[in-house]
Amino acid sequence: MPRENGRRVLAARIPDPSHHVLWTVAAAHKDHMLKLGPGKLPPVFLFENISLGTMLTAFVPSKYMGVSMWATYATLDESYVQTGSFGFCVDVGNGFTTLIPTVLFAISITNPLMPARILGMMGLIKFYQEFYGTVIYFFQYFFNGRHRRCATALTAGVVVPANFIWMALPALGMWASSRLILDGSYQVFGHAS
Repeated sequence: MPRENGRRVLAARIPDPSHHVLWTVAAAHKDHMLKLGPGKLPPVFLFENISLGTMLTAFVPSKYMGVSMWATYATLDESYVQTGSFGFCVDVGNGFTTLIPTVLFAISITNPLMPARILGMMGLIKFYQEFYGTVIYFFQYFFNGRHRRCATALTAGVVVPANFIWMALPALGMWASSRLILDGSYQVFGHAS
């Protein structure tokens, strides 16, 4: 298994095709580090002109935008390319465990698929999981001194706002979910019944 500075780097133990995507993240991160040095942000992927098809091409690592996203953030927090770290595991875990509830919740906002209270209970669990994971990640980012790897402006301008979004939106989701449970209706989303 490849090692960098004595630590295991994203590699084996992950089944194909995910293995290829994650390996490409590690390679892109290593490339950023060699070119820019630690704590320097590469060109931000958010401003690239890409097609919807490219955004959704998760099984072609050379084209998948998630590779660029993870590799860019890994320049600010290297735990995103360390498979044993909390940051890596919480994001991958949430990606798997919240996918179906997220799709059901998103569809049910406009076209209810289940009783409001059931969706509310599912939403409350899903949004709390995302909120709690972000709070713990954010704590360990500072507690473990990862913020010292990059400029204060990058921490304040990228890490703090990105994690604030992942706390504020799940908090809003928990509020909406509680309204679904307490009201027993989809009124929180503007439905009459």
